[in-house]
Amino acid sequence: MPLQRIYFLAAALVCGLSACGKRDAADNPAHPEIYVRGDRVVAEQSAAQFFEGRVLSAQGDHLRLQAIGGNDSLNVVASDVYRLPPVTHELTANMLAICGRDEMWMPCRVVKISGIALQARLASGESFDLTRDHLLVPSALTELNLKRYFARSEAEQAFAHAAERAGEPRPEPGWHPALHERLLVKLGADWFTGYVREIDGDTAQVALSSPQRSASAPLSALSAEPPSSFVSELRRGDFVLFRPDTPSLPWARMQVRAVNGVDLKLGDASGTLKSATVREIVPLRP
Repeated sequence: MPLQRIYFLAAALVCGLSACGKRDAADNPAHPEIYVRGDRVVAEQSAAQFFEGRVLSAQGDHLRLQAIGGNDSLNVVASDVYRLPPVTHELTANMLAICGRDEMWMPCRVVKISGIALQARLASGESFDLTRDHLLVPSALTELNLKRYFARSEAEQAFAHAAERAGEPRPEPGWHPALHERLLVKLGADWFTGYVREIDGDTAQVALSSPQRSASAPLSALSAEPPSSFVSELRRGDFVLFRPDTPSLPWARMQVRAVNGVDLKLGDASGTLKSATVREIVPLRP
């Protein structure tokens, strides 16, 4: 066989193996979204936090946006931006998405699909109706942020419900409030530090460090300052009130994560841990 023919056959074989000629269209990389001044978009400013705006300028993979209803402009990465109106996508029940409601865009979960009519639920558990043009399907990265957001919100809600069910401070045996005594007083749903100014029957007038300078409260809404006689009974999982850094702030409901003598490790709704002593906490009723 002539040497030239051998070269020709070898070249044809290599070309066939490497798919010479026309490439399959599926191999072509996806073209990046192109934005121009005036485009309406929704941007993920930080993890699971969104705002609607208009494009002021585009430079490479960065956009400068002006938030709707505001004068400030922000720089964002184009991959964190969603065009409005939304591109049509297939939707499924229980999927995480970005919902537009009352000129705001927020994390949501699709609950019901009926044509263009949808029902979604917020992380707070509130349900509402919307249409497809007010729902954005998240990218893979945004979906991950939404999963973390919902998991964190659900954990915080579970903590808040458990803390509420824990009740109020355990009454100290034989304790009665006295004039000028520093103690805890319940105002609304929270407990604050106060000083007894006057006692009249079943009611006390209490001076506060909070913006509400004084309050009248029933004696049943007063509790002794720590240390409590019940601290020796505290166990992991119990709830307590934790003294604030500033007297004007309410005592926080926290959960005992560890007990080591007079020292405790407490956790809040976000999972943040703090060290405390028995002089900084008031046990709640089990």
